[in-house]
Amino acid sequence: MGDAAEVAAWGEVFSCGYDFFGELEPFGFPGGDADRAARAAAPEAWLRLGRSWLEAGAHKGPGKADVPWAIEQFGYPEGYIDAR
Repeated sequence: MGDAAEVAAWGEVFSCGYDFFGELEPFGFPGGDADRAARAAAPEAWLRLGRSWLEAGAHKGPGKADVPWAIEQFGYPEGYIDAR
């Protein structure tokens, strides 16, 4: 799996703080209490992957939060220019 797969897997957590569909299981966050573990690992994941996730535009569109959870929690990733 490449970076794009990991970026996509973190999408729900970055968006709302939860991995509703178990997308992070291949990355070491299996069911049960995975959301707590994923939220604990989210700051590091956001530093590595947040910019790519935002640049892919996955956070925009109908039904998406105005401000994604990760931005509320950690701010914009270094190097990202908010182009609203």
